[in-house]
Amino acid sequence: MRPSTFIPLLAAGFILLPGAGTNAGEPASPPALAAAGAARNWHQAAGPNGNWQVELDGSANRESPPVTWSVTRGENVRWRTALPEAGMSNVTVWDGRVFVTTHVPIHTPAEKEGVKDIIGYCLDASTGEILWRVTLPGHVFISLAGGYTDGTVFAPIADGEHVWFFNRCGSMGCYDFSGKEVWLREWTPRFKHNNRQAEPCVAGDTILYVEVANKEAGALMQKWAAPGVVASKDVPVPEGVEEQEVWTYVHGIDKHTGEILWREEVGTSVHTCPAVGLTADGKPAISHARGGPHGALESPYGHSLTSLAPGEEGRTLWNTELPGYNPSFICHWDARYVYGFNQGRHLVMDAATGNLLREQPLYESANLWKYESARKDWIMQTGVPVQAGKALPLTDQANIVIGDWHWFLSHNVHYLGRVNVKTGVVEYLELPAQLMPSSEGRDRDTWLWGKGNPDNLPKNAAGFAVGDKGNTGTGWGHISAASPTRVGPYLFLPVVTGTVYVIDSRTEALSPDSLLAVNDLGPGGETWTLASLTYAKGCLYAHTMRELVCLAETK
Repeated sequence: MRPSTFIPLLAAGFILLPGAGTNAGEPASPPALAAAGAARNWHQAAGPNGNWQVELDGSANRESPPVTWSVTRGENVRWRTALPEAGMSNVTVWDGRVFVTTHVPIHTPAEKEGVKDIIGYCLDASTGEILWRVTLPGHVFISLAGGYTDGTVFAPIADGEHVWFFNRCGSMGCYDFSGKEVWLREWTPRFKHNNRQAEPCVAGDTILYVEVANKEAGALMQKWAAPGVVASKDVPVPEGVEEQEVWTYVHGIDKHTGEILWREEVGTSVHTCPAVGLTADGKPAISHARGGPHGALESPYGHSLTSLAPGEEGRTLWNTELPGYNPSFICHWDARYVYGFNQGRHLVMDAATGNLLREQPLYESANLWKYESARKDWIMQTGVPVQAGKALPLTDQANIVIGDWHWFLSHNVHYLGRVNVKTGVVEYLELPAQLMPSSEGRDRDTWLWGKGNPDNLPKNAAGFAVGDKGNTGTGWGHISAASPTRVGPYLFLPVVTGTVYVIDSRTEALSPDSLLAVNDLGPGGETWTLASLTYAKGCLYAHTMRELVCLAETK
């Protein structure tokens, strides 16, 4: 590692993890981005490398996570902690502390449409004991546990001394590890759209957060006239306001003070999830996009790379226009390529210039392992058309790039898909739509194919059903899913029912042998989650509507 590259990154608060984002036996891609001191923790939604991936070997000397478990049967469960209300956030881990958010408890079903405040929790990572909690106020109401969003969607961020909690309804706060408030920032967000995707992340001493530029004008653009009552399908730009002033942008926020330091230049729709990384010359940058459903304002639709380098923060490196773009996915990238999906095609853009290099159709010709119920087995089909989705081939946010493969959960069918970013080869594997775990043993678990359990009805701690779109479905399709997580060779794909698919990401050809396990996060039909699995020191952490769960290999 050349000193000329390493020293500036340390000064910016970054370290380099060699070979991050690759599988054993594959050529190492350029190093991934990590926050200094976070290598052994999961300090933000996207983990220490900003790409939802960590290795098990190398300098971090990590322990393997469990591959099989059952919360229903208590298999490989270290602890479970009941929570008083539903929440969506991923779990953040720093050494002996675990952080997560929920809404404040509600007492009647009618209240589920109008909650504003959330609670940030700190728990003991060894026992699950709640150590302290704080309340973050909200300024606009939102429905609880929606299929795309609520006030708790964003994971906390931690750095060993402080933790930052985020309320989608209009606040973010910084607290020390004893729960003492350092600062609280409040505003009224623009609610033209709801979003699950645009997770906050940290780059050095800067928190990257997608929000409206003009807070006063944006506050006038509210989707809801009253709790549960839509004001208008089209929320117009306030009269006399330049449209760009009510666009949403990636903002750089000083993590020590809450002060806005800068904002990027071209806009970022709330439907997308920006991702940080390093360019080929070792400079930090963020991949982000514009477009999506419901008339996203930010235009022209397309994809961008914006600098995070010291002295260049917020400067556009390139901006590629992509008509009809719907970037309802994580904007994964590496030093070679930036990846996207558009109208049934997979896109590969040059990371240095933004030039569109390849467009691969995902529906025309693929290798498919399809499950045949009559045979109770998969059959292999080659070169077949697969209608994985409509305009968008994947369930929102359910994508991850591992080596030369871009993986995703399909939209219309229960297929795990992947496309080779170099060769364009497309592969699909049908997965069970839902797991109905048995309390008696794994050999009595039921895999439902094609359709999920018709009686799914997840309930909160008070015992009544909350949430709206997607809460009774399988978590595929028209919903925002949890982002996949890769830990070493293992790819974990949770869906809202608490079903978690475990895939061998090293597989040369996607097949039934690639499916290592199908596990549960609670009883079938009663469990609900939109949180990714996070990992630290041999443990996986899951957040469901009712509880926080620590999974680890047990004797």
